[in-house]
Amino acid sequence: MADDRYEMNVSLNVLNHLGLNLYSNTPAVLSEVIANSWDADAAEVRVEFDRDRNIVTVRDDGFGMDLDDINDKYLFVGYQKRDPANPDFRTPKGRKPMGRKGIGKLSLFSIANRISVYTRKDGGQNEAFTMDADEIKRAIESEDQDPSSSKRYTPTPAPFDDVELGSHGTLVKIDGLKKIRLTKNSVSGLRKRIARRFGLLDAGFRIFVDGEEVTFAERDYFHKVRFLFQYGDYDYAPHCSKLDKDDDGENLSFVREGRFDSEGETGENGGYSISGWIAVARSSTDLDGRGGEDNLNKITVVSRGKVAQEDILSEFRIGGMITKFLFGEIHADFLDQDDKDDIATSSRQRFVEDDPRYQALSKFMDGELRRIATEVDRLKENKAIDAAVSQNPHIKEWYDDLHPPQLRATAKRVFAVIDQAGVDERHKNSLYADGIMAFESRKIEYALQALGNVDPENMAALLKCLASVDEIEAGHYYKIVRGRLNIIHKLRGLVESNVYERELRDYIFDHLWLLDPAWERATEYKYMERRLQRVVDGVPKDNKAVQPDIRYRRVSSAHVIVELKRPERRLGKSEIEDQLRMYRRAVSNDLKKSPEHSQFPIESFCIVDELPRDWDDPSVRDEDERSLAAYNIRVLTYTRLIDDAYAVYSAYLKASAKVDGLRALLDKVRNYKAPERP
Repeated sequence: MADDRYEMNVSLNVLNHLGLNLYSNTPAVLSEVIANSWDADAAEVRVEFDRDRNIVTVRDDGFGMDLDDINDKYLFVGYQKRDPANPDFRTPKGRKPMGRKGIGKLSLFSIANRISVYTRKDGGQNEAFTMDADEIKRAIESEDQDPSSSKRYTPTPAPFDDVELGSHGTLVKIDGLKKIRLTKNSVSGLRKRIARRFGLLDAGFRIFVDGEEVTFAERDYFHKVRFLFQYGDYDYAPHCSKLDKDDDGENLSFVREGRFDSEGETGENGGYSISGWIAVARSSTDLDGRGGEDNLNKITVVSRGKVAQEDILSEFRIGGMITKFLFGEIHADFLDQDDKDDIATSSRQRFVEDDPRYQALSKFMDGELRRIATEVDRLKENKAIDAAVSQNPHIKEWYDDLHPPQLRATAKRVFAVIDQAGVDERHKNSLYADGIMAFESRKIEYALQALGNVDPENMAALLKCLASVDEIEAGHYYKIVRGRLNIIHKLRGLVESNVYERELRDYIFDHLWLLDPAWERATEYKYMERRLQRVVDGVPKDNKAVQPDIRYRRVSSAHVIVELKRPERRLGKSEIEDQLRMYRRAVSNDLKKSPEHSQFPIESFCIVDELPRDWDDPSVRDEDERSLAAYNIRVLTYTRLIDDAYAVYSAYLKASAKVDGLRALLDKVRNYKAPERP
């Protein structure tokens, strides 16, 4: 026969909605238990994790409960903890209660099946009982099929043996955890999340996890703060060890107006007030939750000392990248006033959005975030070079030597954009190097302008300007050459990976300077390729697609025909000559229709994997090459094409002393690796 010492009345709808589905994460549930300890005037709360049995216990030294407290308050779902007629109600220790409707205990069933409560009130007897989610469901369903009607459930009395409590207090044991495995890492993460979920409580309330006190510093995110905007009296800046400094060495931390009216407009006479902070991270990747960390890119709303809304930042679209760098915590107790309607949603993790109080907060936050975005743009521009140097010290070497001075202001703006790009360190270094090269290109504009303003009689100044233009031009060409070397490296990779001939052909024709550095620009003529096709196949026009290994281009000083041979084909000299002469005749016949173009020679290339048969004999090869040259025909292997192109461009870099310094600097910028953080 069931023991009816303890009694709960609850409907299945309430259990499912406010219990099993109330919270989606363990820290939120534990916060409800800790909040109950606060409301019970506890001085200490101790959270213990039994990894072997997968059990969590929460023990406090609050005033505890007797039987009436248990049945009339704790097990009374919907018990009003606050009196609307007494909005200034405080606990005996003068605390404002965090709880409101007495539904927090049901939230425990969202992470576990069994909850045991052990409690003792001063001068009272020990009380202990166990609630089982499956038994509650059976009790509800056995009486009536109406899930909305309230049903009686009697928790099972539990033995008080081996439970350590002082003269008063409560211990909650959370057993039968769902889909949660307590490990060293998961417990460490829960400890951090508990630290983050509670606001600044008074010194008379301490939280311990596995015997060690949870400190404010264990929030473990203040070291990510670059700029700080604060509200209220508490100074968060001392917790932020890596704040940027102003020119006087002072932290870039700003106190903002935290009062506003119903329209969200700031002012000392506003009816609403907030406290807390909004911070700007140095990098968006510091916040995005990579590496198993929590996503910090959010602004949490705290009310009455605990998290009431996980994120309000996601509701705003203020443009630009700034939102990816923001995080913070806003305390808004006016959202949870005893004499006002409860505007927390049933999930207890958000607020009713059409309530005037929440709308006032939203309007204020929208305007505030926009003001912060403007201020951060200015700060980042002013600190752009310092920020770049802090991540890549080689940039200072370039910036200190950047002339004329007008370029420095522009450099700050460019580097500020890079700083806000939200890319990882490796890609950011490449962007820094590209930015430096962009300024090397702009230098020539200023140098030529200065050259035009030099007094012809001032020979020293004239020579200095000429030398400057020469050096800048060399630097600009270095950028082109480096890009071409990268293209050559890619071609080598395509050849070594045995890609299809079509891809090789297209790549070579997109970069015709591989065959001749003078062929910088080339024009494609599809009709000529179709004509070549008809010559090869002897078929009517457009009856077949163009052969994938024959292409034609027109450059400024020549007409170019290229045929690529598949690796398995090793031709003789006569076959190559016959085929290419046939193509040349087709092009020549077409050029007769345009005399203005017929004056330029027709260059023909055959690119092969292996040289023609019999060319192993030097005398045969020499004679064949002279014969082919008479028709402007050249035979190249892929390897020779790559080696010749690489030699042309790498030789320039090796021979040019004028760009050695720039090249070395760019290499240092691109390849810099920041030391590991302690």
